Amino acid sequence: MSHAGPCQWSRAPGRLADGSTAAVDAEIRAPKLPGPQGRVDSWLPMFSVRHYLDDYVSVLWQLDERAVERTAHVLLGAWRMNRAVFCCGNGGSAATACHVAADLTKLTQPPGGRHLRAVSLTESMSAISAIANDIAYEEIFAEQLRAQLVPGDVLLALSTSGSSPNVIRAVEYANTAGGITVGVTGRHGLELKLISQHCLVVESTSVQQVEDATMVVGHLLCLRTKELIARDGQEALSDLSLPSPCLRVADAAR
Repeated sequence: MSHAGPCQWSRAPGRLADGSTAAVDAEIRAPKLPGPQGRVDSWLPMFSVRHYLDDYVSVLWQLDERAVERTAHVLLGAWRMNRAVFCCGNGGSAATACHVAADLTKLTQPPGGRHLRAVSLTESMSAISAIANDIAYEEIFAEQLRAQLVPGDVLLALSTSGSSPNVIRAVEYANTAGGITVGVTGRHGLELKLISQHCLVVESTSVQQVEDATMVVGHLLCLRTKELIARDGQEALSDLSLPSPCLRVADAAR
């Protein structure tokens, strides 16, 4: 393939085919406004990588550590009671729901202990398409919960807007069925925040940054819950090793 000119991009990042980096560096430092003729060399990128990253770091620093801690203890309670954690969301949040469910199942198991059971409601296309076609798209998560959720189960509901009808319906059902509901949403997610028993708010109005931070929240919950479960198991073993003729009822029930 022939090149149109000396300013074609090469595979080396930040370097042109002629070997220079000056044009790239200048574009990053001082993008220009469009010229009167709309020339390509005066094009202004509307997106700044540096600004996005700076904003995102600021968003992460605003995450509520106490809310993460409370939610991790909710997940610990589910593990103690051998209850399940259900995850749901749409679009990017649907993929995050799968990721978080997999991590909660895999990463939190103590050595020689049982797993925390976590299920993503976004994985079965057969169930989702059947419910959407036969009932309503707003019911794709709630209907699955009707078949699976028992009192004490946890629903982790992810929604950048906080107003996705199918996520809202799932939370409403879980609340009425004795479930424990946890919402993760963006700054404007008032509806989800109001109906969830627990809520973690990402202080951003950017869909992409809320999605990014939601995945970070998922990892924080997995790692903190893993630590709590491991500590809980160690305390139980310590109690069992005490020279006592009987176990306390609370310990035996674990």
